[in-house]
Amino acid sequence: MTATTDPRQPAPVGEREALLEAFQATMPFPLDPFQVEAIHKLGTHHGVLVSAPTSSGKTVVADYAIFECLERGLKAIYTTPLKALSNQKFRDLKQRYGDGYVGLVTGEHTINDQAPVVVMTTEILRNLIYEDPERLREVRYVILDEVHYIDEYPRGAVWEEVMIQSPPHIHFVGLSATISNYQQVADWMASHRGEMGVVAITQRPTELRLWLAMENRLHALFDERGQVMRSTWNRAQEEVAADRQFPRHRNLDSNNMTRVIEELVRQEMVPAIYFIFSRRGCEQALQRCAMRHVDLTDREEKARIAELVSRKMAEVAEPDERKLYQGLLNREMLSNGVAVHHAGLLPFLKELVEELFQAGLVKVVFATETLALGIHMPARAVVISSFTKFDGRGFPALTSGQLTQLMGRAGRRGIDAVGHGVILKDPEVDIGVIYEGAMGEDMVVESKFAPTYNMALNLLRNRDLAEAESLMERSFGQFQRREAAELRRHELQNLRERLADVEALPLPRGGKENCRREEIEAYFSDEAELRHVRNRMRRARRAHWKGAGAGPMSDQEFDRARSRAAEVQKRHEKSPVRRCPNLRAHRQREGELWELKEEIRRTTEEIEGATHEYRDHLHALVQILEEAGFLYDRRPSEKGLLASRVYGENSLLISEALHGGWFDGLEPAELCAVLVAVVAEDRGAGRRRQYG
Repeated sequence: MTATTDPRQPAPVGEREALLEAFQATMPFPLDPFQVEAIHKLGTHHGVLVSAPTSSGKTVVADYAIFECLERGLKAIYTTPLKALSNQKFRDLKQRYGDGYVGLVTGEHTINDQAPVVVMTTEILRNLIYEDPERLREVRYVILDEVHYIDEYPRGAVWEEVMIQSPPHIHFVGLSATISNYQQVADWMASHRGEMGVVAITQRPTELRLWLAMENRLHALFDERGQVMRSTWNRAQEEVAADRQFPRHRNLDSNNMTRVIEELVRQEMVPAIYFIFSRRGCEQALQRCAMRHVDLTDREEKARIAELVSRKMAEVAEPDERKLYQGLLNREMLSNGVAVHHAGLLPFLKELVEELFQAGLVKVVFATETLALGIHMPARAVVISSFTKFDGRGFPALTSGQLTQLMGRAGRRGIDAVGHGVILKDPEVDIGVIYEGAMGEDMVVESKFAPTYNMALNLLRNRDLAEAESLMERSFGQFQRREAAELRRHELQNLRERLADVEALPLPRGGKENCRREEIEAYFSDEAELRHVRNRMRRARRAHWKGAGAGPMSDQEFDRARSRAAEVQKRHEKSPVRRCPNLRAHRQREGELWELKEEIRRTTEEIEGATHEYRDHLHALVQILEEAGFLYDRRPSEKGLLASRVYGENSLLISEALHGGWFDGLEPAELCAVLVAVVAEDRGAGRRRQYG
């Protein structure tokens, strides 16, 4: 490695070419054209955004950025949205570059955090920017893995905070699944960082075929021309018709999990990832396989599994730790080629499952959707047990983007000519919804940015309110709203032109009465006022007779309203418009004018509201924080400084409790009960089983 250089300066052209050649020499395969293009743009732009399908090899671009930093004596930070993904990336990089060069910082672990390459969750980087920005002085690249998570609340807001507030010398490498508005994301990034290179591909490295499982058999969703397979559609509709005939059995699944696994084996679609959207569901699926004596390996494979497990266990130095792993490991099912993988597993056990799966020894792994992210576990087939997924409020159907992300693991590059995606027919989801998800376009990421109390406190620690407002205006959410507002301005201009055209139309003429424009406007204005006043009086009478006490109007107000109604009624009856033979035409014209004016008013309000939405939101938060004692003269108080370091949706409540000593004197069991009440998530009753 060379001596430390200024991270703000790119490597000279000749050095970049030499670095690329040296990097290629470390790779077991030639680089794809899109990878080379992205690497070149790293040297000529202020960062690069790569949008590509899962398993297409976009992580190679991040690997090059790390390689360049190590060669030039600079630093790199690799961020992921999930701790599980950070842990795996740490293991991969440590294996490649050695213990001394790679560190890890998550909410659970801090290992070698001064290393030239540090893996961390995006939240940790956000906290670092707030707490200790000096540590980023020698950082050249920050890799944002799974950057499409900007679409997810609350993680998405963290991406935006990092992008907005990172020091200007840092160059970003954004890695995203295929998204349709990647250019919009890149334009926003460029508005803060300088010109961004953009590389987007949509072609999967292996072909994907989609299947619908019904009655434990696989039916193709599309024919060879990519058209809807009519036999599959009709078969699914027959199931719906049968449900109507026997409504008591309507929610019974037509598929049996173990029979589906047998079908996968019969059609040579293993190894397979069987997605179940809950940890408990994964564990229960493994138990069912054990009860059914599912065995997917031969004698030789069992011996290889036993050998690998023994070797991994021997690497554990502590006897108690080894005993713990042995007690938690389901050796029998692992030997039979069936395992689970979810965030509840200890990292050692997850790593063991990953190695066995990559070696083709684990044939079926039950996993939560975290496995659909950057963890390297490609499979021949992917099974989705349920087409609905809990989103914090309910169980909506999977979107096209979610389906694409889950199916991304199907098809091992260089091994399988075709990958298979299997969707289990869900009795509660119409076949049309499944086809809509399968045929839909790439996901469109939308900002989920929202100022929070914690964000406001951190911003005001070292900035005044005007600077904090400026940061709000720079968010991706505000960027998208400005673009949307610009489109609405064109619509507003069209509405105003239509209004002018209608107003310019000549009035209907004929008969003895020829109404003037101001008489028509006054007539319908009086009519609207009369209707409004009478409605108020009617509500007041209703409240009086129901004994509601002080109703919407006092006696004096009621008398004034009655007088006003009589006055308007008298004028309205004398208007010449009332006797006009063209009254219907006048009413139609005034109705059209009123609708246009209302649409103009609403559109104008929407544009004005969107222009400074986040700034106004920040002002509201600041007012509450000042009233609650977290801010004093727009600077965090002692209590506010405490709250600025508590990250979570209940940060104010926890900070108030800690500062006020509410937890003092609680027994351990009592403290646990209080904390459970704060962090518990109620997913509602009646949740469906999701393990087939």
